[in-house]
Amino acid sequence: MAEVQEQEASSSIRVAGDGFDSLPDSLVLVIFNFVSDVKSLIRCRAVSKRFNSLVPHSDSLFLKIDYTVSSDSESDPDSDSDSDYVPNSKLFDFFKTTLESFFYFMSPVFLKSKSQTSPAQILRQFHRIQRLQIEFPTKDLEVARAVKWRAEFGETLRSCVILSFHKIRKFDGRAMMAVDDFGVNFFPRMEARVTWLMRTLITALARHHVMVEVVVEHLEMNHLVLRDEGGNGVVVIEKNGLDDIRRSRVCGGGDGGETSERRTAERRTLRTRVPRTTVRMKYWPLLDLQHGLCMEDATLVVVRPTGNASEDETADMGKEDADLALSAFEDNDMYTVAVAALLTKGTRLKMGINSF
Repeated sequence: MAEVQEQEASSSIRVAGDGFDSLPDSLVLVIFNFVSDVKSLIRCRAVSKRFNSLVPHSDSLFLKIDYTVSSDSESDPDSDSDSDYVPNSKLFDFFKTTLESFFYFMSPVFLKSKSQTSPAQILRQFHRIQRLQIEFPTKDLEVARAVKWRAEFGETLRSCVILSFHKIRKFDGRAMMAVDDFGVNFFPRMEARVTWLMRTLITALARHHVMVEVVVEHLEMNHLVLRDEGGNGVVVIEKNGLDDIRRSRVCGGGDGGETSERRTAERRTLRTRVPRTTVRMKYWPLLDLQHGLCMEDATLVVVRPTGNASEDETADMGKEDADLALSAFEDNDMYTVAVAALLTKGTRLKMGINSF
């Protein structure tokens, strides 16, 4: 009797152990795609020969970049000194914070230690990537206000929508009535607004630049999302944008051979440029967000290449810009309400930015 029970237990263990092996490869790949996390999938390759052969065929991936590289300026003992000691401090702060933002997001490219591997190197372990999401570490360069944004790219910037505000607080009916009654016809603290606008564009450019090599190497990829863990900004590149990058960065034809390969390698390292753009801003000091909340010092910005921007010569946002702005934050009802409110009211401003 004891021998029979032991045999049954042994058989049940064997069946349990072989359960996963009974699944077809296609179903195992579906499970891997649900897992999606690149680091977990790489660990799965060590489980068995079968997993090792199947994991590289996962087509929906999520990669979180953990490492950061601190700049010298962060440990500078004089960094907190009073701005009166710096001549023309506003201009100095603008360039300082803008360059700090750029070098922070580009640092994984230029300053990799032996333990730090680029996204392109990590993702070479996968051969059938179709949908990819990458999460970058967050660094709060400016905690005084929130800056939420969404940028779309092809070979270069196609559009960028930014919603910035000081804070969200309880509804203040008296203050709201005062603002609505008297209105606002100017933009306060314009230097600060230009600073976070340029910082946002440079951050988006840096993320795009980091991923060019990945886009060129993975030809089946048709959807790419680059975001930060704080949920402040996202870069989206759809299939036609990915195709644009590949066409512009891969050198085909000509004499071929080593020369063609060298030119392709050179094109991959070219930094992303922003074309001449048209910027339309709308500002309102206090927005009613409903549900007992209001948004303080709200600013909406729509940035588009001048050739694709609204033909309206006024500073107001046309239907195309409005649709773009409303769709940018459709996953957050509060921000969508704020955008809709800013489109119907607010001080308007239009300006151009040269290519850089």
